[in-house]
Amino acid sequence: MKNRSGSYKKVLIAEGLLGPHRITLTKNIDILTTLPLTHFELCTLYILLFLRIRHSKNWLQKKENFKSNPLEKKLLDLIPLEFNLTEWEKEKLHDVSIYDLFKFYNLKGIPQAVNRTMTNWGLGFWKIELLTHIPSPRELLRMQVQNTRCITLTTDHNEIDKLVLSARDPLSFVLHDLHHADHFFNQDDSLKGQLGFYSLIESVYDQPLLKKNLREDKQFKTEFEYVVSDMNAYVIHLFKCLKSAFIRTDADKAVPLFPQLLEWWNMPAHVADSAHKLNTPQFNSDDETQLRHFFESSQEIFV
Repeated sequence: MKNRSGSYKKVLIAEGLLGPHRITLTKNIDILTTLPLTHFELCTLYILLFLRIRHSKNWLQKKENFKSNPLEKKLLDLIPLEFNLTEWEKEKLHDVSIYDLFKFYNLKGIPQAVNRTMTNWGLGFWKIELLTHIPSPRELLRMQVQNTRCITLTTDHNEIDKLVLSARDPLSFVLHDLHHADHFFNQDDSLKGQLGFYSLIESVYDQPLLKKNLREDKQFKTEFEYVVSDMNAYVIHLFKCLKSAFIRTDADKAVPLFPQLLEWWNMPAHVADSAHKLNTPQFNSDDETQLRHFFESSQEIFV
């Protein structure tokens, strides 16, 4: 792991460490999924379940200006007895609400972005959907068009002690999704452009020519799907990456796809000129402003 403001390793809990805890994990996850918990509460307890394996003796750190709110649900009332909390954990969590956990505490090795996402989700400010399956790129794109991000909890008994997509353990996978949500929601100016960009992508996804290229060019498909579903950033950066994928696949085509994309979007001529200059030395701040305004004005919703 890196510091609290940075990123973290892809694998926080190796398969060799998950294996011995498989029975405990599956038993507790089965219990959690039968309790009357909100999705936010379920995700919180899921994170704690794995984090206590990763840092069994010091997963909860640094209380900051904490003052208990008697009206909020207490975390100890939500945690099942089967978690077998230690005495120090019970003492640390005494009178701590589920919201306090992310507002006033550090969870060892977890970036502040995760705390920020959980706090805003718990308070209802950010729209996050909990899944138990990995969404397709199109499914995730459609959620983003609706101003929503998702998180995926691994609950299958056969997958609980394995790396998700051969890359991340279940805890790291959830944190990855939460980190993406922070990139998506945290800056209003950035969010407006992203919403417009994703809406425009969704509007052309079923164009036969685009589908043909996605079907025939595996690298283009990988690059396209990454930009539209697994990259949350300032809209000009998104468009730069998307254009790079189009230009690469256009290299050996008699009829290039990128100009067609701009036509599908009904992009005005002066904005299209800026789009063609993108990723070249001729691109300037006026061009950036033209493109940013185009994407921001194309959003379907912003709530």
